[in-house]
Amino acid sequence: MIDVMAVKYIILFSACIVLALTQDSGLQTVNGRIKITVGTTAGCSDTVNFINNQLIPTVEAYGDFLDIEFVPWGRATWVDNEISCQFGVNDCWANRLHRCVLDKLKNDQAAQLHYMACEFSTPYPSYLQGTYLCVQAFGLNLLDVDYCVANPKDNLDREALEGAVQPIATINFVPYIIFNDNLNLELHREGFSRLASLVCFALTEDPSTGVTSCSI
Repeated sequence: MIDVMAVKYIILFSACIVLALTQDSGLQTVNGRIKITVGTTAGCSDTVNFINNQLIPTVEAYGDFLDIEFVPWGRATWVDNEISCQFGVNDCWANRLHRCVLDKLKNDQAAQLHYMACEFSTPYPSYLQGTYLCVQAFGLNLLDVDYCVANPKDNLDREALEGAVQPIATINFVPYIIFNDNLNLELHREGFSRLASLVCFALTEDPSTGVTSCSI
């Protein structure tokens, strides 16, 4: 006699496995790489936690396969040439600094990541102290950086605004996480809480990466 309860359990268990596999395969590589776009704002504790606890460990493990992009704008609004930020004037100033420095480091992904890690770690130099402490570590000309911060007549603000509008409308969270330029709320949620394993599973599905095993 067939054990009905056992059959139901097997079916349920199988369904869970299928669901898990479906979720893990939601992220895929593009030509062996994964692009991760992170929307940030200087005063946000969730951004601090994500960069330090999710993004940095993931890059340390799989950085050879990753392209990282930051959009330092958050929930800022721009009306009549006035930018207002979620966490006030300090947030706006620090975000502008981040945009300037990231632009000057645009050909050096490792330097960009280390710079943002510095800004989002104690003592949070740009946001809480209004200083260029993190900038000094990367050999940038401080006069050039200061000029950029004080003269927002370039396209950096406009590009950040345009890059943030749709993610904020769809994901409604900072930091927002976008993979391969495709807005996906579920992948954002998974990336926010388990970025390394999400990336790893995607890499294992692409034989060209040579990644063969992951830890959950």
